[in-house]
Amino acid sequence: MMSSPLLQQERLARAMLVCMAFYALFAMHLYLPHLFGIGLQLPFNQMGWLCMGVMTTLGLWHWQRRRLLTSRFWLGMLAASTLLWVPFFYLHNNTVAGHALPRMLALCGGLLFYLALQQCRFSERGRRYLLYCLLAAVSVEILLGLAQFFVLQPDNGFGYNTEVRSPYGIFQHRNVMASFVATGMILALYLWLHEAKSPWRAFVLKSVWFAAVLGAGGVLIVLLQSRAGQLGLLLGILLLLPLLWQMLIKTRSKRLLLSLLLIPIGVGLGIYGLDAFEMSKRSFSIYTDADGRFDIYAHGLRMWLDKPWFGFGYGSFESAFYSTYATWRELTPGAEPLFTEMGHPHNEFLLWAIEGGILPLLGLVVMSGLVLQLLYRLPIAQSLAWVGVLTPIFIHSQTEFPFYHSQPHWLMVLVLIYVIDAQYGQRRLLPQPPNWSRWPIRAWGIGLVLFMATGLVAGQQLTRYAQNDQHSQAELKHVVNPLIWYDRTAFYRHHWQLTHALLNKDKTELLDYADWARRFVIHTPRAGVYYNAYLALGAAGQEDAAQLWLGEARRLYPNVQLLRTASIQRARDHLAVIQPAMTAAELNDAIPLYDHLRPAIGGAY
Repeated sequence: MMSSPLLQQERLARAMLVCMAFYALFAMHLYLPHLFGIGLQLPFNQMGWLCMGVMTTLGLWHWQRRRLLTSRFWLGMLAASTLLWVPFFYLHNNTVAGHALPRMLALCGGLLFYLALQQCRFSERGRRYLLYCLLAAVSVEILLGLAQFFVLQPDNGFGYNTEVRSPYGIFQHRNVMASFVATGMILALYLWLHEAKSPWRAFVLKSVWFAAVLGAGGVLIVLLQSRAGQLGLLLGILLLLPLLWQMLIKTRSKRLLLSLLLIPIGVGLGIYGLDAFEMSKRSFSIYTDADGRFDIYAHGLRMWLDKPWFGFGYGSFESAFYSTYATWRELTPGAEPLFTEMGHPHNEFLLWAIEGGILPLLGLVVMSGLVLQLLYRLPIAQSLAWVGVLTPIFIHSQTEFPFYHSQPHWLMVLVLIYVIDAQYGQRRLLPQPPNWSRWPIRAWGIGLVLFMATGLVAGQQLTRYAQNDQHSQAELKHVVNPLIWYDRTAFYRHHWQLTHALLNKDKTELLDYADWARRFVIHTPRAGVYYNAYLALGAAGQEDAAQLWLGEARRLYPNVQLLRTASIQRARDHLAVIQPAMTAAELNDAIPLYDHLRPAIGGAY
């Protein structure tokens, strides 16, 4: 007869697997109309965090009833995370640290989710089912990507551009989709190498599944034309080759050789698809052109060396990058302007070093070392294989920012490392937590679920507002969760204020908008906000202040069309003939104003 605690753990593990399967098969792939962007601006990320909140609450609901099971690895990660938190509390440069709070909370959420998985105490079979769930999520995305490329027609309900025809799945971007698919392909190969041959029917069905992922994934990797995804897949397979050779010698199985042949077959079909279908093709120069990344990395390194100990302050990367680059460009003959609206240096280590200095950089190095130390306990071929599974996302994080664009990437990394840790790591039992501690943990999980659920509603409200020219200010006041869209909501609210101040020639409101813009560009410098504020100051009769504002904007963004003389003169001419009877939409069309806050992605992305 199974004891009560063991029975509870088994039920908890089953419930967690059900939640994970639901997320992998359905919730992760949620599509709702949205305003594009990254992070919580995308509905599937909100749904992902909602599901992580449910699973965290489920795993830690009764955590005070027994000693907590964890691992040496998790404790090390907890200690390293404190190094990332320290700069958040620096007093001398944390004026906009609140804009880094989402990523800090995402780090804490990941650690709590990991701890919740540990309390389920999965068996080896249960851990394998977790990997199956990850592969199922990849499989659905592959099906979605193939449907986007081969099936969807113009004016489809998903907003998919059939002229560009880039099969980005739910992720809205080719590189994010590519690294996710590449990770799934290597995981499929790894699982195939370790799949038991009995019962035979189950083995055949799983082999067909793994083969389909490898073949169809190879097609998508080509169609996506993503350097990060292709490089991650290639390095991952190379790291998997020692284990493949080892298994081939041991079993002499032809299926191992067949599995590798499926990838070039898929690649060949992808190349055929590039030629057979009309789509936006990237030239072969993408494999030799760094897309401006070397300039970004070089200046990012200069920024860190300028303030190596304390950095420029959390949340300040974008404004600090453009202001320091403008100064450097003025002192460097021949230096070219960089992309606009870039909120990340396209390298995770560099971001934390620039904003926080040496401590968060040291924390990331410690985290990486802990993963390598964990893998060091494995046989060399097995260790290299796991490094191969993790490689596509790691490569992507050093060339772009997948964890800010995609919550599924964060969850995938957490689950993969958990499986390694549970199988090979050193376990630790912590003392039984005090009874009062259950309430903060439950509040975190339930609060996360409610915050994301209301965020999904708020996203739809703002999307309808932005897409409707006849919107009203009352619609903004009824947004159920403005915090999740804080910057976008503030932008729309003040844009409404600017529009009606221009129509009514209300000097007070115009100057109030300019004051808000000064505060806004400290953390989110946008050429369009500078442009709007310049027009507001000009309409208010503050010509000297308007010219100073325009001069600063042109210094930061010398290559932006909106700030050039012809655009400015046309807008000022239209301002002079504004009629009070105009509607807000007509005013926007006539000038035009900058009326949609673009996400800080950057041209290199």
